[in-house]
Parts: sequence; structure tokens; C-alpha cells
Amino acid sequence: MIMTIVILLISASIALAIIPTLKKNKEKKAIVIFSILLLIGAALNIGVSLRLKIPSPLDLVTFIFSPIRDLIISLTK
Repeated sequence: MIMTIVILLISASIALAIIPTLKKNKEKKAIVIFSILLLIGAALNIGVSLRLKIPSPLDLVTFIFSPIRDLIISLTK
């Protein structure tokens, strides 16, 4: 629970440090992308701190490319 609060505080301080500069330069797209990535990062870190099972991105890549690999292997035999 304490780690969750710490992660949220760090995320908020990062946002408060970066977003005003982006606003000053009128970079709305950068603000949106930055906010999305910060939220994803904070959510993943909170999940790790709560010891949730977070799947590896490699599992998705393996799931997608295994049938393609099998097809290529079957075509080369």
C-alpha cells in the first residue's frame, strides 16, 4: 500500500515537472502521449509492487508468430 502511494507521488511529480514545459511549447500531442505512457508505467509499477502476475510482452509476440513460424517451416520441408 505504501509503495502504491510512493509510485503515485513520483508519477505526479514527474508530470508536474514535464507537462508545464510541454504546455508552454503548445505540444498537445506530446502531452497526450506522455500522459498515456506515464499512466501505463505507473499502473505496471503498481501491479509489480502489489505482486500481481503481469504477463510478459514476449508471450504475445510468441503467440502471434508461432503459427507463422510453423507455416514457414512446413513450406520449407
